[in-house]
Amino acid sequence: MMSHLSPGLIALTAFALVFAALGLLAGLLFTLRALAVRSARRKAAADAAPAADGLDEETLAVLAASAWMALGAPVRIHRVHAHADEADESWERAGRMDIMVSHRVGHK
Repeated sequence: MMSHLSPGLIALTAFALVFAALGLLAGLLFTLRALAVRSARRKAAADAAPAADGLDEETLAVLAASAWMALGAPVRIHRVHAHADEADESWERAGRMDIMVSHRVGHK
């Protein structure tokens, strides 16, 4: 019964099975990554919510009034984000430059 199977057909079947398994693994990995990203976003949103409550009402009122005056319409503040100091960024930039210079090929 096995005599009618050609080596080419066996090889083609084996390749098809391997690629099907790889496709299933890739799909599983993409699904797990999407779930991890969604979980991280939910956690970040939950962590960010108490930070907004840390602002006093006066600061929020000043921000809302400033936005109202700038836009000419009432606004609702959903989230407040404070940017990092430029001094912090310059230290980060200097560190990155040190790393890039250390990886240069040629005269240092």
